[in-house]
Amino acid sequence: MYNGIKQGVGMMDVKFHCDERIDFQDGFSVRAFSYTNYSIEMHNHDFYEVNIVLSGTGTHCIENGRVNVGRGDVFVIPPMVAHAYENTSGLEVYHILLQKCFVDNNRVEAESVNGFLQLTEIEPFIRSNFSNAFYLRLNHSQLQSLANDIEFLDDNGAFPWETYSSLKYHTAWKIVYWLSSLLYEQLKAEVAVKVKKYDVQIFRALEYIHKNYGEKITLDSLCKITFLSRSTFIRNFKEACGISPIEYLNKYRCKKARELLEAKEYTKTEVANMCGFYDLSHMERGLRLFECHLQTK
Repeated sequence: MYNGIKQGVGMMDVKFHCDERIDFQDGFSVRAFSYTNYSIEMHNHDFYEVNIVLSGTGTHCIENGRVNVGRGDVFVIPPMVAHAYENTSGLEVYHILLQKCFVDNNRVEAESVNGFLQLTEIEPFIRSNFSNAFYLRLNHSQLQSLANDIEFLDDNGAFPWETYSSLKYHTAWKIVYWLSSLLYEQLKAEVAVKVKKYDVQIFRALEYIHKNYGEKITLDSLCKITFLSRSTFIRNFKEACGISPIEYLNKYRCKKARELLEAKEYTKTEVANMCGFYDLSHMERGLRLFECHLQTK
């Protein structure tokens, strides 16, 4: 599964890159399996990965973030984000791998589901920057509710992909949507008791950026949708994300632009327009700064 490429990226030491062509060489866009006694060095890959901790303990690492994990914890790792598990004891993690094209082809519907962007993009970003970040935790009853679906989805189970691929794809989305909704409800509950330092307004702003990055977005428009004053919004956003709202918007635009350019389906000018840049030169300047940031991170 892993090639031997070692990539030094600032504080992160990415030991392996998991190639999508190898992980999905059977032609199906989803894989599902469990790793027992799991421990793995820092690595990245081209696809989305849903991790559900079934038992044991350990430390989950994502970029520069570290969190202690146990039964019921759920993590999503987006494409090309470095992650690892260390200091593990009897750790069993259920993996659901989703090809990026599988997610992108259903993105319009997916983004209409409460919590989807929080689960797959926003929460992983915050977790990578803060060790006390919010993430999804399933209770015993919720884990039991999930058991039949992951058993059906499992690569090594009684239901082969060749016969049940359509139902398995449906089940994969069912799981992702259910986890998204649980995170959405759990976030609201956490905010209600003021446990976390960032609140639902900041998540609302992040979701708005992720959905509308190709349109004109200003600080005033973000304040308007969050019902916060400029100073309160900026302060809370920086506490949650480590950078200002406009910096986050520019970084996200550059991230999406780089993905589109790598896909080679659009011209550079078209990509600039799709990602909300003023013009091509504006995008190219932003991408140069973005690449420098990645190299020094």
